[in-house]
Amino acid sequence: MKFIKQVASGNRDNMKILSFELESLIYTHIKENYPENWNRDHVTRSIFSEMKKLFHGKKIHTPGDTIRTEWHLHQLKKDSDSIFGDVCIIMQISYHDGQIMRGAAYFDIAEKEPSKNTFSSLNKNRLRKLSSFAPHSQVLLYDYDPITGMAFPSTAESVIGYHPHVWNNWVPYTHAVTVPANLAFNLGLKTTGLYKASVPFSYQLCYRYLYGLDLDFNKQQLETADGFNTARGNPKFLIHISASHGGALLLDNFDFDTSRYSEFE
Repeated sequence: MKFIKQVASGNRDNMKILSFELESLIYTHIKENYPENWNRDHVTRSIFSEMKKLFHGKKIHTPGDTIRTEWHLHQLKKDSDSIFGDVCIIMQISYHDGQIMRGAAYFDIAEKEPSKNTFSSLNKNRLRKLSSFAPHSQVLLYDYDPITGMAFPSTAESVIGYHPHVWNNWVPYTHAVTVPANLAFNLGLKTTGLYKASVPFSYQLCYRYLYGLDLDFNKQQLETADGFNTARGNPKFLIHISASHGGALLLDNFDFDTSRYSEFE
């Protein structure tokens, strides 16, 4: 991970640098919150607050492209028994060729229990409902121990393009991973055995969502996230991210139910 920081270009808004810094802030907040504040809502709010500081207003340089982003963070104003998804990220993307898309990424979140390898808060019925409604939804898992053994390139050259010979045993790790909710449901596990089907959350955000991948796009999915459709309930946290590619116009006009959600920093 440190080598990634060293080989990146001098531009501090290079995607490689930002993804490294995202991993660093995840590490910091997981370690700071465990064990005293080991609660998924508290950890989620603190991590997304720092993510906004890292990405908001930045022009991110990628090979052959640039991406600008704007972030807005919201939380349900009142506790509700009808929570549907712990978090939903709404991506509004303007591509370089003028096309525009808007999609939703729903998450069910669980934190690993202290001194165990289990995620007791995972609920199979909840995963079934979420993945049926939003087929691209994910499970986001927090772990105070390093997570390895992911469904992710396990050699440094796969991640950064080159590595010294002394890195033959290099293994990537993180403290937050995502697993497709439908896969987690069918695996039927509530343990770290889910890691074999996971990728780092930093990868899912930086190299999937910012490009419009792994999202759900229909009207009902979007209206449920934004609080206009309450039949199933609504996500506890609502994250709006605008992204523009290659100099396209950045569209930062999100419509949501302000009577249900309040903004936080």
